[in-house]
Amino acid sequence: METQTSYLRLLAAGSNARGQLANGSDYDSHTFKECRFISCTQGTLPHNTVGILQLATGANHTLALLEFGDGRRELWGCGDGRKGQLGPEHMGQLTEFTPISIPLYQTYASPGYTCCLIAAAWETSYLVLKSPSRSDVVISMGSNDFGALGVGTKKATATPAVVSFDHLAIEGHSINPNELVVESIVAGPRHVILHVRAGLNNEDTLIGWGLARHGQLGDTKIVNYDRPYIISLDVSSDPVQTCSLGLQHTIVCHQSGRTTAFGSNKKGQLHKMDSWGRVRQVGCTWNGTYLLTDDDENTLISTGSNAHGQLGRESQVEENGVTVAPVEFTLSHDGKLPSLRSLACGSEHVMAVISPSGSLDMEVWGWGWNEHGNLGLNHTDDVLKPIKIWPARGHALEGRITRVWAGNGTSWILLQI
Repeated sequence: METQTSYLRLLAAGSNARGQLANGSDYDSHTFKECRFISCTQGTLPHNTVGILQLATGANHTLALLEFGDGRRELWGCGDGRKGQLGPEHMGQLTEFTPISIPLYQTYASPGYTCCLIAAAWETSYLVLKSPSRSDVVISMGSNDFGALGVGTKKATATPAVVSFDHLAIEGHSINPNELVVESIVAGPRHVILHVRAGLNNEDTLIGWGLARHGQLGDTKIVNYDRPYIISLDVSSDPVQTCSLGLQHTIVCHQSGRTTAFGSNKKGQLHKMDSWGRVRQVGCTWNGTYLLTDDDENTLISTGSNAHGQLGRESQVEENGVTVAPVEFTLSHDGKLPSLRSLACGSEHVMAVISPSGSLDMEVWGWGWNEHGNLGLNHTDDVLKPIKIWPARGHALEGRITRVWAGNGTSWILLQI
């Protein structure tokens, strides 16, 4: 974790119609600009911030979970709050990151709860609160389209609510909400999935809600689930390592390195997903899937829609019109591929942190949809193959790349100066 707190800088580029880039305006930014945090010197994070644990993006709002040197964690947000996705105190528009105060959260904070996980769907936000001696609590707020809040169809959308799991059962035994542990929460635009440990044997289980008609929650029996639903995927023998959600599909990466895919395959986003092993990270754009493999070259496999170059390679067409192949990175001067550290998938663009062959330096490369200038290249043309987007030519700000995130037409880079 970063220790020089005054030298963290968060940069953003792309879509900004509601101020979701936190740069003080509501105009799209075609280059990376420093984000603003209210009451802070321009470009700086709040005093004693040691890191951004998570950053989550909706259609036009952004959440950031900050960690401070004294162990505190705070939720900050910006952008569109009209549906209540930034809490009841910010129902308008915020063009700077601002602390998100939620009375419901405060009632849990007093007995020792801390916000540890966040996620964002299209116009809905999620918080997971944890306490050393109590069960985990999930709070949802914002729009309830397609049952996104997980609290039933009639819930008022502007009021944050606690999501209940007491109606669920595992192997005939009701889940004791006092024993529920949320390992992760991931949201796509219209559905959300939690990896939890629950039941008599502390079993690994996937629970989801939201839009379901394409099978993205495991079956197509119901159009949408407005309350938590246990996904019919046995992960007890091969637990979940991570998962990623697209617009209409879900990809699960197991601890063994294999993957499970379900949902829509209309764009080929599920093509051959059951044939890979040694996968260490998965990512989804709205209509594509990306697998970072644990081989000597850290190969990045892509499949799905390539309408904007988001597969990062030539479209060698197979018989069914779908291809699964590696993203085509430019070779280093010694003829070797760069080493991939991590990737971040946005709506229809991708960012990858790489180290050129033979170097310890890190760079950010990007490709795909660029209508809002979200690749930070000072233009709005789609980018068909990976190119370096940071360090940016002519940008005075330098520093170590700590994290990257990609959202709905937005890109984010956290630097340690």
